[in-house]
Amino acid sequence: MKWDFINHMERVFELLADLEGNELERDYPLAWERVHANSCAQVGRILAQKRKVDTELAALACSLHDIGRWYTGKQKDHALHGEEHVRRFLENYPLTQEDKEAVVQAVIHHSEKDKEGSSLEEIVKDADILDCHFHGDEISKPYHVARLNNIFAELGLTK
Repeated sequence: MKWDFINHMERVFELLADLEGNELERDYPLAWERVHANSCAQVGRILAQKRKVDTELAALACSLHDIGRWYTGKQKDHALHGEEHVRRFLENYPLTQEDKEAVVQAVIHHSEKDKEGSSLEEIVKDADILDCHFHGDEISKPYHVARLNNIFAELGLTK
């Protein structure tokens, strides 16, 4: 068992439970945020292993990518709104400053799916698109469709 990651997800779920008390109008329910954080982490692991990137760092970044939306309740600019919150979340994590910054950058840039970023950023973007697709979200923006098609080809999947 990957107990470090299980403990991490427990912290994520505790944070989301604490946010349930907020009277925010949300674009997505917190139940979705729990599911999406967990399943993106697993998809991120698969992509990281395939691309020879640290699987646990990828899972961590993928699980936290929507943290800005958790706090604001809103999709608009949620990636940018995540910076302060992900930094605070990672403060006491036993990671190098370089790894913490890589996770922060992946969170900040995950919505820029029309641009190419670092290996970790690309894993977060791709995990997000693939997870949303498998949960039934309509992927319609041309650059999202292109990204999804590339992931399917990379993994040898058919739609």
